[in-house]
Amino acid sequence: MRRCVFLAVLLSLVLSLSKAKQFHWIITLKEIYSDNVQKTNSKEYEEVFNKLKEFFGKTFSSLDGYEQTVIVEIQPETKGRAASPMRVTVTNLFKKETTVDDKDVSSAINDAIKADPSYVTDYKVTDNCAGFNCDNRTSVCEPGEFPKCVCKSDFSKTKWDDRSCSDCRKDCSAASNEYCVMENELPTCKCLPNFKRDSGTCVSCAMGYSGEDCNDDTELILIIVGTVLGAIILILVIVISVVSVRARSRRDPEKKSLIKPEYSNSHISDDRRTTMFPRVQTTSGHANPGYQPNNPYESRFTSRGRFPERDYDDMYEASREPDGFRMQRRY
Repeated sequence: MRRCVFLAVLLSLVLSLSKAKQFHWIITLKEIYSDNVQKTNSKEYEEVFNKLKEFFGKTFSSLDGYEQTVIVEIQPETKGRAASPMRVTVTNLFKKETTVDDKDVSSAINDAIKADPSYVTDYKVTDNCAGFNCDNRTSVCEPGEFPKCVCKSDFSKTKWDDRSCSDCRKDCSAASNEYCVMENELPTCKCLPNFKRDSGTCVSCAMGYSGEDCNDDTELILIIVGTVLGAIILILVIVISVVSVRARSRRDPEKKSLIKPEYSNSHISDDRRTTMFPRVQTTSGHANPGYQPNNPYESRFTSRGRFPERDYDDMYEASREPDGFRMQRRY
């Protein structure tokens, strides 16, 4: 059996050089897992190597063409558990011209475990992708004589990639409103700002929404607030206009009380409705309606005797004639 470092590159080199017939298995050991077995020069690894060499040498001693077994990977059976048995991935190499097949190899391993289960307790068939170390987050392994890691649909390889895919798919570009960004150590194709994914395509945000994946609704809030404020202002303008018109059309109560009923009668002739206020009626008998003498000496009131007689002559005095004033003659 050949000791092998835990590198899939070396395994591929060995297989390609040997041109051997390959059988791949995952076996479970009773031995408790230790991190030291990951070091090929450690005592723990040497112990595992020697015991597996002895086990498979006896198991395949009766089969034609057996050459060696390569340790591909050693892992704990249950990750995170303190005391967990070892799980070892191995590849059995036989000469290419051998007639041995999978059934023969499996039967030999099963018989060996039944005869002595003190070290190897279980096994199951696998393929040469086991231990090839494809990045299962971004790629899948295609088994074969020479396995290869193929990118998943959302990823693509750069010229430096072999077992992983560190780039977004080829059509992730601004032409499709997308861009590539690393998130959680994985390439992720996302929509450009102001776009969101709908049925696999990045489409423009609806009105009022913006930002990454259209999660920002600030614009929508501003539209709603602006609409409400505009409606309130419009209502206030209408109310103020109506109140103003009604206030101007409403008559003053004091003014209405001074108007006689006949002035509101539509049958009254226009010459009697030339003024809002009634004419003042006097008892002086003067020809000019509403005239009342201001000179107390000419007043006909019964209280005239209270005033002294006039002892002077006015150059002018008011006339009772319709023409107005006339000159008073001197004696």
